[in-house]
Order: sequence, then structure tokens, then C-alpha cells
Amino acid sequence: MVGKAKTWTKAQQARARALKEMGCILCREQGMGWRLPDIHHLLDGGRRMGHDYTIPLDPWYHEGHPPEGMNPRDAKAMFGPSLKLHKREFVERFGSELDILERVNSELAMRGLADQAQHLGMGY
Repeated sequence: MVGKAKTWTKAQQARARALKEMGCILCREQGMGWRLPDIHHLLDGGRRMGHDYTIPLDPWYHEGHPPEGMNPRDAKAMFGPSLKLHKREFVERFGSELDILERVNSELAMRGLADQAQHLGMGY
């Protein structure tokens, strides 16, 4: 269902906790270690796809907020493009949001949260 979800189910709450524990997927993939993520909801036609379509991105990648003491230019040089500020470059470097979702769901499945991946029809 596309659109703003009304409430989080227990499974979606468990997913959000797992994503927070996972940390920013892009920071980890680039060898920068664990960073506290925001939970980014994927969109379809400008509307949220629901709480099952979420990925963990740190504030830079998610909303373009550079770490304290950095300006956006330096943050981009150090971390790469932000989804909000440089979407085309972001997709070229890290893949589409759906690509990232697939990587996140694979990791959740490996961590024993396969029901989240199956719920999305990922077949893990």
C-alpha cells in the first residue's frame, strides 16, 4: 500500500529497532563503522511506500545534515553524496533506494529477521 501509514505494527517496530541497531548501511559498507541512522522511508510517486520499505541512513545521507563541525562541501568530500542534496550522484555511487533496501533486507535475513524480508516478497 502506498501512502502514509497510520501506525506501526509490532513487526514494523521490530524492523525499526533492527535498523537502528544495524546503523547506517552506507557508512558500514564504506568502512566508516557504525553511525546512528535515521529511518528513511522509500517513496513511490512522492508518497511513502509504508514502514516495510525503510532503510537506515545517517543524517548526512538521509537529509544532507553534515556532522557537527563540517560544512556540506567537506561532508560530501568525506562521505560522498547525500540522497537529499545530490540524488543523481547518490544513486550512481550507492545504487537506487530499492537496491539499498534489498541489501538491508538481506542483512536482516542473515540476522534472523527473515520474516521482514519474506513480508516484502524477497524470498529469503
